[in-house]
Amino acid sequence: MHQKYDITLKDIIKDVPQRFLKLLTGYEASKFIDIQFSDVQVRYVDIAYETADGNIVQLELQSTNDSNMLGRMYLYSAFIYNQHKRLPMQIVLYVGNKPLNMENSVELGLIKYAYKLIDMRNVDGDQLIDSDDPDDNVLAILCKIDYPDVTIKRILDKFYPLPPSERESYIRKLLYLSGLKNLAYNVKQEVLNMPITIDLDEYEVFRDVFMKGEQKGRQEGRQEGELKGRLEGELKGIEGMLEIKYGPEGLELMDVVRTIDKIDKLDEFSALIKRSTSVAQLRLYLQGNA
Repeated sequence: MHQKYDITLKDIIKDVPQRFLKLLTGYEASKFIDIQFSDVQVRYVDIAYETADGNIVQLELQSTNDSNMLGRMYLYSAFIYNQHKRLPMQIVLYVGNKPLNMENSVELGLIKYAYKLIDMRNVDGDQLIDSDDPDDNVLAILCKIDYPDVTIKRILDKFYPLPPSERESYIRKLLYLSGLKNLAYNVKQEVLNMPITIDLDEYEVFRDVFMKGEQKGRQEGRQEGELKGRLEGELKGIEGMLEIKYGPEGLELMDVVRTIDKIDKLDEFSALIKRSTSVAQLRLYLQGNA
């Protein structure tokens, strides 16, 4: 799931949102450069670019905590220096929901190393919303948000003047990234209030995940040929649906969901997830059926 978010972020940032990159690094991007390392396996950095004055900036995107991040970044720094004879400015941009707990520095004897670790939830997104670049605008959804509906409306207002195909593309990106903040439903409601015609079902963020979850459940059920196998398949499908639509808050329901031992009840709950608008609505159903 998180790979989908990372791909969307890389796609946006490689369109060179200048205000966003300057906000993070203090530099404007001059040109992007491809950096890969051949070792036992080929390694790629997420984003790397060269500034006008010749500095190299490496940007890694993380939607989950990675206990190996410090070692990875230290290794990347050495490889980049060996390849370009310049030490890079290194930044890890954390866009997850869980508390940030990655280490970003180490000191041992003569070795002293650190990279910059930024939690997007602490970044003021007003500068990005005020930008004239829609790639900046869409990234504001990952920043500190005091009033989600107001922020979402401001971002969508920036998209409204765009040509229809471009506008829909940015709305789809906003829907994807809002899933990291459990705000996809809020975005969808604001889009429905816009004076435009757009088929949201065509760009429904969760539709493919729901279908895969249901298909996986049924397939595993057929393969097992037993009630236990069918139940496990249904539970895996429901778990994936809850994670995509409601994130960690949705996954908290799984302890109760796992107590349901009837296929028809699980099917009924799966259907409810699709049309639900809140975790509270799902919790209320489980109180009467689990």
